[in-house]
Amino acid sequence: MKIVFFGTPEFAVPTLESLAKEMEILCVVTQPDKKVGRKQILTPPPVKISAQNLGLKVIQPKNKKGLRESLKDIKADFFVVLAFGIILEKDILEMPKYGCINIHASLLPKYRGASPIQESLLNGDTSTGISIMKMEEKLDQGPVYLLQRIEIEDLDDLETLSKKLQTLSAKITPPVLVDIAEETLSPLTQIESKATYCKKIEKKDGEINWDLDAEKIHNMIRAYNPWPSAHTKFKGKEIKILEAKLEKKEENMKRGKFFIESGVLKISAKNGNILPKKLQIEGKNSMSDKEFLNGYKAQIESQKSA
Repeated sequence: MKIVFFGTPEFAVPTLESLAKEMEILCVVTQPDKKVGRKQILTPPPVKISAQNLGLKVIQPKNKKGLRESLKDIKADFFVVLAFGIILEKDILEMPKYGCINIHASLLPKYRGASPIQESLLNGDTSTGISIMKMEEKLDQGPVYLLQRIEIEDLDDLETLSKKLQTLSAKITPPVLVDIAEETLSPLTQIESKATYCKKIEKKDGEINWDLDAEKIHNMIRAYNPWPSAHTKFKGKEIKILEAKLEKKEENMKRGKFFIESGVLKISAKNGNILPKKLQIEGKNSMSDKEFLNGYKAQIESQKSA
């Protein structure tokens, strides 16, 4: 089986490595290197690093014209796309023998778009999964070959759930390609009336609105860890809440107030409190709630009661 793999972030790496063990990867297509961090260091995407470690040819087109030119002479059975970042046009979709296959981290048609894992956490879903679909020109609308469901645990956040879905994708993708090629697996058309969409996440999405229900804020903390991180203000500085517990109860104080109750750090919200367990103040390393109280307990206790 001859494969061209399209992918960019860390999420796509396990599936690339899994395919490379069982099939012939003709080349790997990924986004160009980008400047990262305060020092703007030119950094290759994770998929490029993995491909190079595997000794695979890497293509990094700057635009769709360059992509088309790079692929025109390649004879592949499948193009496999996982979090690539560029929508493929019809002429490219028609190049491989068995078509283009997209791997998407939701149970389609639910959560089409750029941030399905975050969306499932934001909505407090109890399950999600991987969809393997035949690509069409429109975003995530092609017929689906396979849906594989997993449970979302209470302690899952974006980082842990992403790792579970990466592992699942790496496990199920190679045999699905074999089944498609052998014509033992046929795709089912998505039910359009049940489709939902999610947008690309931006840093500003992490700003906490303390007028929201405490449960929604807790889901937001889970959905945005490690990036962009749910954040608020404390003593004029941005503070990220990286991990937290939820306490449901009737409101009894001003929303968004930091306070200490029975030695436990809490922040008041609608219909409950957020109990931060891991925080990071602007300009400092992350710390536990106990470490935070060691440094800021006096400032919290000195607040006027609300």
